Amino acid sequence: MKIEFLTTDDGVKLGYMDKGGGIAVILMAGYSAPATSWYMDEKVLLKHGYRVIAFDRRSHGSSENPSFGQDMATQGRDLDALMRHLKIKKAFLIGQSQGASCMWSYIAQFGTEHLYGVISVDQTPKMINDESWPYGMTGLNAGTRPTFFDSPLPTPNKKSLNMFLIGVLLRGKKYLDFDRVGTKPLLLDHADADWRETIRKTDVPSLFVAGGESPFWSREHAAASAALCPRGESAVVEGSGHAVNWECPKEFSAVVLAFLSKVSK
Repeated sequence: MKIEFLTTDDGVKLGYMDKGGGIAVILMAGYSAPATSWYMDEKVLLKHGYRVIAFDRRSHGSSENPSFGQDMATQGRDLDALMRHLKIKKAFLIGQSQGASCMWSYIAQFGTEHLYGVISVDQTPKMINDESWPYGMTGLNAGTRPTFFDSPLPTPNKKSLNMFLIGVLLRGKKYLDFDRVGTKPLLLDHADADWRETIRKTDVPSLFVAGGESPFWSREHAAASAALCPRGESAVVEGSGHAVNWECPKEFSAVVLAFLSKVSK
């Protein structure tokens, strides 16, 4: 497991793993999850001839955890820094949970010139429910928002994680430590974001994947999000909770490969 590093313009060291050749696919995990959690997906993508870059976002995994830059705008700029550092002219982005918000933040700031397409994995573009968007996080609205994240969130997965995946995560045990207190501003900024206008302006193929039994939001968020996007489509992975790529790896890989193959052609 070789982790390389880049340094951002604001002096933060960020880690990533870069393997294979061919079309680049950048993987971004959700809140608190390290890049090593993409191990199974990485293997499948490498087998099918893709270049796979698993990115530890700021304050995650092997990356440094500064007290500053704890917001989604900075996360988007960090992704741009990664792409510039690796001189990537064009790539696919795959973001799970908060990793998807990082992807939308990048697009909001830098557009789609360097993208073939994007995949959002079980992340609604607007977490606070209101009359215009009933597909947000269960129980989260303007009234509950002030104290909502003071209590632990539900367990994200519906299926038990297999021992193989647990072993993979433990290979990067030193990267599993996570500062939930220091990153709370990031979590709150993520929760307050509304990416619907960004999605409306996203002109590359965009796939929205929902976990059929996600405890965080209804599966309908995927189809509703795809309907906003000029080239959007959606898929539901049945039996999965929020951690779709961990809980149903074969089904998830099939959906991802079909999309990448179709868009690449």
